[in-house]
Amino acid sequence: MRMASNASTPEEWLSRFTAFCAEGDGEGVASLFQLDGFWRDYLPFGWTLQTIEGADAIERFAALTAAGSGFSEAEFEGEGNTDGSGFIRFRTKLGKGRGYIRLKNGLCHTFFTQLDDLSNLAKNRSRPRGSKPFVLIVGGGQGGLSLGAQLTDLGVPYLIAEKMHRVGDQWRSRYKSLVLHDPVWYDHMPFIPFPGDWPVFTPKDMMGDWLEDYAKRLSLNIWTSTEFVGANFKEDRCRWDVVLRKENEDVVLTPSHLVIALGISGFPKIPEFKGRDKFRGGQHHSSDFAGGDGMAGENVVVIGANNSAHDIAADLAANGANSVMIQRSSTLVVKQEDYCGTVLGSLYSQEAVDKGITTDKADILMSSVPLRLLEQQHRPIWDGIREKRESYYRRLTDVGFSLDFAEDGTGLGMKYRRTASGYYIDVGASAMVADGRIGMRSGVTVDCVTETGVRLSTGEELPAGAIVYATGFGNMADWVSALIGPEVADKVGPCWGYGSGTKGDPGPWVGELRNMWMPTSQKGLWFMGGNLAQARYYSRLLGLQLCGRQFDIEARRADPDGEVG
Repeated sequence: MRMASNASTPEEWLSRFTAFCAEGDGEGVASLFQLDGFWRDYLPFGWTLQTIEGADAIERFAALTAAGSGFSEAEFEGEGNTDGSGFIRFRTKLGKGRGYIRLKNGLCHTFFTQLDDLSNLAKNRSRPRGSKPFVLIVGGGQGGLSLGAQLTDLGVPYLIAEKMHRVGDQWRSRYKSLVLHDPVWYDHMPFIPFPGDWPVFTPKDMMGDWLEDYAKRLSLNIWTSTEFVGANFKEDRCRWDVVLRKENEDVVLTPSHLVIALGISGFPKIPEFKGRDKFRGGQHHSSDFAGGDGMAGENVVVIGANNSAHDIAADLAANGANSVMIQRSSTLVVKQEDYCGTVLGSLYSQEAVDKGITTDKADILMSSVPLRLLEQQHRPIWDGIREKRESYYRRLTDVGFSLDFAEDGTGLGMKYRRTASGYYIDVGASAMVADGRIGMRSGVTVDCVTETGVRLSTGEELPAGAIVYATGFGNMADWVSALIGPEVADKVGPCWGYGSGTKGDPGPWVGELRNMWMPTSQKGLWFMGGNLAQARYYSRLLGLQLCGRQFDIEARRADPDGEVG
């Protein structure tokens, strides 16, 4: 029977944990945790991203990984904390790491470990020679560039293939009014943070120019105007045969690893409404809608009611068009000040910086909370926002707007992790909905598109000179199906979501975002996606995994009998 091994201080806890690890004593490690404790390990022990829940699972995990990890030199950096929580530093046989610990009554409730570098391996590793890429990154947005920056730092040969003519064009090509809804403190990229005079919310062209400058300043290895044509994985050689089309010529590369860095979405989704082919006006998906310039007096129907739909409808109204949003399902709405202050402010804000919470510390604190606990923590936060903004939300529901705060009340952060859809961070459009400047039809579906408008399920026909489909995107596995093959896409399965069992994110529970920044079931295939904050943070973890695999190959060639982590 496992006996609890209470430790009076975090320092004592770490000392016992280190000793149990050295002995490979899984039962001893588990005895340091509460029965419902959590261990989130980002590489030091399991060499992937995973959350281990409950003492029994922790015992099994530690028995398999602890002895081989080389966990040592652990230091607690939370001196002065009276609640048994704080940052830690340690070493493993691979390199240095950091993390966070939370004790309750002398036992660990949550333990987070992340690897920072491969310094121990690098001592016996020479820099790669030649220009043949070990890693091919498809996509030169924030994800691809962040990963390229990390691989440059780690000395891993790579190439970024970007279809656009210039780095940043994927931002420049979006609708004119697009501005990032996340604050600058949340959006820093690796190695080069935004300057101190950067606006809190970045306009899209400014973002595009920053990405282009970022690639130049870090001398990232990137080919623009380069289309990814297709790839096949050669099992016998453990490599990909990739065809790129650059300047109308096909180029064949043979990287060992292929990273899809095309955002968190697949292809634009446009519903196949009856009669679409007969509509006389213009039809656009939100991804290719340029803006409302020159559309004064025109009737425009916007299908959808999430971020892009609100932004586009507001832009149209500001340019004198008569815009109507069709809300087919409920939407989470939050004022930008509440999102930036109440939700993100404790970690990512000027106030947090003034308290000594650097971006690195904020990222560790964010990652140190397992998703199951994050759900629990977010419910009261969003209950408080709903209560605080009761009159604000009433104005929306009074005009028929359908609201939600995620089906289980956990709010925007969990919605984003589940489906990356279904919300609007209010930067002004909600007031326009409430006072009628933006028309609204909620709880209806589209019956058909006519030659001159859109007929709803209620029988009402809305006249329209243009239709904008703000109807989202498919799963990023769509890219795999189209570019590599449907059999590989089926093998990999869906990306994003963590198995919460809510709409759009079916179980079973995974506890980490599916297939993101970690090995997939297709050898040599990886996904790099997410917002700017995720690009910054997870690019290091993915870069380390790729670097480790390159070292593994080199080490086994030099010493076939040697053991490599």
